[in-house]
Amino acid sequence: MGMSVAVCVLFRISVSYPVAGSAVAAGFGAVAVVLIVIRMISPPGDHLDLDFGAWLGLLSAAAIAVGAYQGMQPVKARETVSTA
Repeated sequence: MGMSVAVCVLFRISVSYPVAGSAVAAGFGAVAVVLIVIRMISPPGDHLDLDFGAWLGLLSAAAIAVGAYQGMQPVKARETVSTA
């Protein structure tokens, strides 16, 4: 997925592809967050507890979803400060 976005941007195949790629990544990230939360609420075994990896996975999936969402947002122009 990430390589396809890089190739399309490099060869200028489509202007809107990075936004579409970010939308797909945001969707997969959101689905991953939901699935991890479900797994954390209802673990598959009786004697299993939440380890550090479960929390790290949740944090990573949330970071992917948020980063991809921010990638879809339009770039804001910087304000110039006049020195008059």
